[in-house]
Amino acid sequence: MFTRQISLRITLIVLFIWPLIIKTALAAPEPPHTLTAEAPVFGEITIEWSDDSNDEDSYILQVRTSPQANWSSLGSFNSESKDVTLTGGSPTTTYEFRILSVNESGQSASKTASFVMPDKFSNNPFANISQGKLFSLQLIANNQSKSQSITYEASPLPPGLSIDSSTGIISGTALEDGYFNVLLRAEYNSPEATPSLARLALRIAPALSTPQLKETIPNIEMIVSGSPVIINLNSYFQDQDTRLAIQINTNHGNMVFSLFDKALPDPVSNFLTYVDRGDYSNTIFHRSVNSQGLNIIQSGSYSLKDTKLISLSTDPPILNKPGIANSRGTLAFARTSDPNSATSGWYINTQDNPGLDIGDSYTVFGRAINNSLDVIDQIAAFPTGSHKVILNDTSYTLSDFPTTNGEDPSFNDSENIIRVQSIVRVPSISYEISSNSDPGIAQTTIETNGLSQNLALKSLKIGSTQLELSGTDIDGNTIKTSINIAVENNYDAWSISEGLGPDSNAMNDRPTKGLLNNLQSYAFGGKALDGKDDEERLPKIIFLDLNEEIIPGIKLFHRRFISDLNYSVQFSQDLKNWNSIWSTNDGQSSPLITDLKESAIFTEITILNPTKEGAKSQQFFRVVTDYIGAN
Repeated sequence: MFTRQISLRITLIVLFIWPLIIKTALAAPEPPHTLTAEAPVFGEITIEWSDDSNDEDSYILQVRTSPQANWSSLGSFNSESKDVTLTGGSPTTTYEFRILSVNESGQSASKTASFVMPDKFSNNPFANISQGKLFSLQLIANNQSKSQSITYEASPLPPGLSIDSSTGIISGTALEDGYFNVLLRAEYNSPEATPSLARLALRIAPALSTPQLKETIPNIEMIVSGSPVIINLNSYFQDQDTRLAIQINTNHGNMVFSLFDKALPDPVSNFLTYVDRGDYSNTIFHRSVNSQGLNIIQSGSYSLKDTKLISLSTDPPILNKPGIANSRGTLAFARTSDPNSATSGWYINTQDNPGLDIGDSYTVFGRAINNSLDVIDQIAAFPTGSHKVILNDTSYTLSDFPTTNGEDPSFNDSENIIRVQSIVRVPSISYEISSNSDPGIAQTTIETNGLSQNLALKSLKIGSTQLELSGTDIDGNTIKTSINIAVENNYDAWSISEGLGPDSNAMNDRPTKGLLNNLQSYAFGGKALDGKDDEERLPKIIFLDLNEEIIPGIKLFHRRFISDLNYSVQFSQDLKNWNSIWSTNDGQSSPLITDLKESAIFTEITILNPTKEGAKSQQFFRVVTDYIGAN
């Protein structure tokens, strides 16, 4: 009637408590002082208890369906257990449980705990559903009470799906992939009716999509003599339909698969554990079936050592997680007749296999890309037969064993078997620099380290360039984006390039014949050591004839590609009170700029005084350069 799973804890034996053991063994043990039993949905039972004593050797779980019925024992378990999970039962039946504490002197019973088993649904506990495709499912409540009216609930449903509470139809288009553990409920209008409660597993594979930008890659600013800049591209790009991908390398071609990690996290994790340990290296395709209703190629169970086959060492089996269809090109776990027996073995559906979707079904956890289908078809086309092999040092006959020529398998240099050389993780998106407007500004490369892919930038000279970067997913879909790169100068890099020594690199130092100090030479383009160009690089007062009106202004050199200086053009009539009329923050779009000429490193700017002054008034200009820190 029930199956049980028992939680066990490690028992610690302390020899120094023997007096207590002797004392408590003289009497029957104390029973658990609390006991709870519940069935959150039909067929799921959780029993928990508390016991502060340590005088029992074991526990016995008992059940009955009425106070007049005899108690039936469901099993015994060690004294460290404090909870049991059962499956099974009959709808709307009252179950009463108790725990017996047992030692060599006798046994004692706990108080009882009871519940009424919910009514059930007749639907499968899972349903095949795909993201972006129309879905409809009619819930079938058992309605043991024969009620005339039923109200249905289902929660949480994936975005895009809803339930009609009067008909019990779940319908819509799933907008999101992943796993949804939906609680179903049917309420009946009969006063004494027990509601139906069940779980519906919706495992939704993602719809194919193009890669996307998670966020825009910001503009990159570098120092000409600075360290390279590394950009982790995985932080900016994503492929919604493929977060994890693997490549199966065989001696007859390679196959790439997208894994459904969001819909089936545990099965994917199980598979990747074998992948990351290298367990699938040098394994074989040992089964190929091409018949009506079943079309698969199967591997993952046997590795090849010399001329013998060895069963793979496996981890504990995983729970069956059905719900994704066994469609052509999908990847699934092989198992025995026990639904929860899958370990390392896997198979690929070479055609749609709807017969595998009924009953307990199978755990489908990935899909092949279109370019891999030809390799799948090639392997599936090889002839098969029943062949004798040495498996685990024992002669064994494997049915449906594929070989390239239909003959007995050969494991020497002229092997005719289909071998899995390795299975490895691969990036879900690959990157390429499509164009670089000025390759002389920065050296750009894509660096791959395992699954991490970085854009590495090394500055070459001062200036700016624009990269066009493309990201292509495993299905061949591409997204492109632009990245603006500016290679800047700063005072420290400039002073090194000018050859300033440790005794002459202070910003206020001035060459013997120079007019500009070091900071001003950096700002306007003078020579730090000899001052030969100082006169030419100094800001100059100019007069412009605008609409028959002479207007004074100033012309200056403004260094491009820097962020450690701020220029401020100021005006005064008395050399005491100065007003700023333009600064770097005002930018090149300021209406006061009447002329602008750009060279590789500097911009020559002409700025007018916006203040209207009398014809005979004195007007003074100055340019203040503020050092605002190294970039």
